[in-house]
Amino acid sequence: MAGLASGWIPATGQNATLAGEVTVPCRTTDRGRKAWTRKRKAKLPPVLECPAMKRLFSCVILLCGAVGLRASEVTVWAAPSVYKVRPDESAQQRNAVWDQTSKTVTLAGARNEHVPFQLVITAAPPPGRGLPPASGFFVEAGDLESPRGRIPRGQVRLYLEHFILCYAPSSPVGATGFWPDALAPLTDPFGMGAEFRRTVRNRPLWVDIVTPAKAAPGEYAGSLRVTQHGKLVDEIKLRLTVYDFALPEETHLITYMGVSGRHLARLHGVREGSEEARRLLMQYHAFLYANRMEPWFNELLQPELALEGDAVNLKFDDAAYRQYLVGWKSKRVVLEAAPAQLRRQIADPPFSEEFNRKIKSYLAQVAAYFRNHGWVDRLVFNSPIDEPNTAEAYEQTRRWARLVREAAPGVPFLVTEAPVPDRPEWGPLTGFATHFCVHGNALNRNDVLDAIAAEQKKGGEITWYISCDQKHPQPNYFIDGPAMDSVMVPWITWRLGLNGILYWALNFWSQTVDPWLNPVTYLRGFFCSDGWVLNGEGSLLYPGNRVRRYTGQRDVEGPVPSIRLELLREGIEDYECLWMLRSLGEGELAAKLAGELVDGVRRFSRDPAAWFAARVKMAERLQALQGRAGSNLMR
Repeated sequence: MAGLASGWIPATGQNATLAGEVTVPCRTTDRGRKAWTRKRKAKLPPVLECPAMKRLFSCVILLCGAVGLRASEVTVWAAPSVYKVRPDESAQQRNAVWDQTSKTVTLAGARNEHVPFQLVITAAPPPGRGLPPASGFFVEAGDLESPRGRIPRGQVRLYLEHFILCYAPSSPVGATGFWPDALAPLTDPFGMGAEFRRTVRNRPLWVDIVTPAKAAPGEYAGSLRVTQHGKLVDEIKLRLTVYDFALPEETHLITYMGVSGRHLARLHGVREGSEEARRLLMQYHAFLYANRMEPWFNELLQPELALEGDAVNLKFDDAAYRQYLVGWKSKRVVLEAAPAQLRRQIADPPFSEEFNRKIKSYLAQVAAYFRNHGWVDRLVFNSPIDEPNTAEAYEQTRRWARLVREAAPGVPFLVTEAPVPDRPEWGPLTGFATHFCVHGNALNRNDVLDAIAAEQKKGGEITWYISCDQKHPQPNYFIDGPAMDSVMVPWITWRLGLNGILYWALNFWSQTVDPWLNPVTYLRGFFCSDGWVLNGEGSLLYPGNRVRRYTGQRDVEGPVPSIRLELLREGIEDYECLWMLRSLGEGELAAKLAGELVDGVRRFSRDPAAWFAARVKMAERLQALQGRAGSNLMR
């Protein structure tokens, strides 16, 4: 029966003696924990002490429990990916992807694209405080079929959305309460229970249809079956239009995403520096590449170094380099211009002749390794001075740039600063740094935008980054922020003519006991944001070894994504469509569509309808152009 609560047995038979003691279920769960009960004294009126009245009382308890369960209502509905479903809101009858009357989800996407939406199960809370929440739900997908082909059910990936409690808002548009974020792969039945509260009305699932690169274009039909304790609750129809073009295998947006091996090791319970920790870091990196992103500083590609007298000896991990540059086709490898490990070993004063000779030896050997393997166009040396903001820091940055230019001619030098100094007396970085990663706040300055364009004409690469001090209405990656923020970051990048994005940390977990439990992983964000509590700052992934504990699903070897990261990937796929339009001679259309959604880093649309409309226009034009392109853009 739909709505039967798993684990609850009316207090009769073996659960009720009616001799003054009743066994009452106090907690049940689908999380793999052992259900437990407690006994309490039942104070019966004297009239019920006779055997006949005791039997009658048992029947009343059974009847009341059964009636209460039958009264439970279950509603199944759907929501777009760019909508965050809160635990207590009302079911929607109709939206951009859903029609309640026909019980149909309607979607569209290119080949080689993710096409996500959300399926929501809404169940009334139990009628009494002593009763457990509804449980035993499961969702299964079928194949998607069309007259010309089939997309197997394995391409329809299901994730249970984990609610996390945000106890303070991140911004003026944030809010306290429960928010969905972590996405646990669905493997087991689930219920309506949640951390810190007895039950929720809504349990959303993230449904991600990954269209094969060689899928036949056309109209596909399929379904999702929702069951409770093995019995059918509802069946939802899926209608998917696959456009007659495919997204390229290569991602043309530069992405620098910070992943710390040290933080991974701590939360996963492995020894830092061990082979197990190394494999774990590669699993996280593999996840990034599978979602069109790349690591920022890759610890596994930093060569081992030793200083023996005046000689700097380097050892490269050839197998790791082959995996990242050949297997995963990394677009960029960012290495420190002066690794801390090397600087600690050099006893000479910084920038002395002896110091410079050793640093230049390191730089030259790295450049030679990349050049010998044909990868030098992917190498970037990063400035040891992060976010320089004093005259001294500017001068040191220029010194590092000179060393790179002398030791490794032609290799880019990246600095996390705008190409225009905050104070003219600090002097320029242009002419020294070749690549700039610009703070989002600086993109509000016309002189910075002009300088960016000038540097790009000289061959410079300009990325930008979001951090804790970038406030609404600028976008950010907060758990309680608008869903459209993550999607629009690549659109803003295209509109401003930038080459890529950087985010400082996807797993900054050193300031929290458990990111599954506490959304505030970067406590210092309170100060750099002028007193906001930044939910999810520096943490867009979750450790997969805690999935069972918090969701009842099987643990994952590696990362669990967040909704925010999935939505960022949606925006990256949009960027690829814009790139395809420009590559096919439709650059004006790409600029027009981006301009309709974005005017600047503070002025962009958060309207899902406008975003959907722009995507349809891109897809229709690309489909019309696909015959001209052939397969050339699928590189």
